[in-house]
Amino acid sequence: MMPWLRSWVLKALRNARGFCGPHRQQPPLPDPQKIVATWEAISLGRQPVPEYFNFAHDVLDMWSQLEKAGHRPRIPAFWWVNGKGTEVKWNFEELGEQSRKVANVLQDMCGLQPGDRMMLVLPRLPEWWLVSVACIRTGAVVIPGVSQLTEKDLKYRLQASRAKSIITSDSLAPRVDAISADCPSLQSKLLVSDGSRPGWMSFRELLREASTEHNCVRTKSQDPLAIYFTSGTTGAPKMVEHSQASYGLGFVAIGRRWMDLTKSDIFWNTSDTGWVKSAWTLFSAWSNGSCIFVHELPRVDAKIILNTLSRFPITTLCCVPTIFRLLVQEDLTRYQFQSLRHCLTGGESLNPDVREKWKSQVGLELHEGYGQSETVLICAVSKGMKIKSGSMGKASPPYDVQIVDDEGNILSPGEEGNIAVRVRPTRPFCFFSCYLTLLYKALPTWFSTLVAH
Repeated sequence: MMPWLRSWVLKALRNARGFCGPHRQQPPLPDPQKIVATWEAISLGRQPVPEYFNFAHDVLDMWSQLEKAGHRPRIPAFWWVNGKGTEVKWNFEELGEQSRKVANVLQDMCGLQPGDRMMLVLPRLPEWWLVSVACIRTGAVVIPGVSQLTEKDLKYRLQASRAKSIITSDSLAPRVDAISADCPSLQSKLLVSDGSRPGWMSFRELLREASTEHNCVRTKSQDPLAIYFTSGTTGAPKMVEHSQASYGLGFVAIGRRWMDLTKSDIFWNTSDTGWVKSAWTLFSAWSNGSCIFVHELPRVDAKIILNTLSRFPITTLCCVPTIFRLLVQEDLTRYQFQSLRHCLTGGESLNPDVREKWKSQVGLELHEGYGQSETVLICAVSKGMKIKSGSMGKASPPYDVQIVDDEGNILSPGEEGNIAVRVRPTRPFCFFSCYLTLLYKALPTWFSTLVAH
């Protein structure tokens, strides 16, 4: 073969390999229908929990991959608004990019390693969701708290948890400074603000400079994901630890069955970010590819909520009964909720008159649910289930829920007792891992929700 021809052939072969190689190396696109069905089967206790699981990598990055490949429309996965006309929208690809930047901030600037704990106390700002996802990416354990925490509350939580870092806003930073000298484990403080404060790193400045490249930590299903402090109704608040699986996989079926969520739904939960219901929404909605809608809502205002429901295409609403009681005091006939199709409530008792007024004026039932910091959803009135006044519905799989006496004996129908979840011989995977550093005497077979707090 002539030298010039041999050179041309070799060059052509190299180009051909360069063109075809990446296509051969590309893994097949995930089938979301099959994958979500598998997650749901695990969530229901019908399949074993995998050894490794990471919600950011296995769930959020899957939706992002489908968006990039054009197999999913680039619709919002997160939609935030305030009362000043500002909106923030991220699809799953943008959510992934932003959360990877935050993950780099947590690792590089805060020095957080897998298993380290970070306290997260923010109002309803987009950064709360970014930090929550970034903690999962880095393997750090997030500890959410409400913005109403006092100096005493903060000191107790920081000391008990030995958190290495805290992220908060202008309003809470002075309280943290007042007690930080008594919290030797606290090594870094991040401020979410457009301003600055001595001794604090500016979260937004660091985020602007951070890289979008980040390798997600490979976490085991039983590795810790979050710690919640209980309300402390029977003593000092307890630290409840949840795993990558108990939260990351435990809400798939709940999102589909109680919340009735699909990839086209926009879900608004008005809960404070410090309560478990915000985490419930994050995992339930994004497991099922739904959009999370958030209004900054600096104060509870019935008219703001009703106007928001009228203005935005929200399909699913979740509020505590107290808020629904406020809403039904308004003239609901003045509002048109053209997209709203499913309503949820929980966290406290629901009066029958509130349910009836909402149904008569809006045309939708209120589907009640019950759970605790230590669990996911224990029982609920799911979509399509008959509504019975005074009933919280049926047990949510994989929980075996019974009414028991103080000795753990199952009571007959109509007898008053303790709501209990069976934990032996098989402990539900979507159950909290443990109470950290605190002793708790449980019943031999049952976990009594009455004495949990």
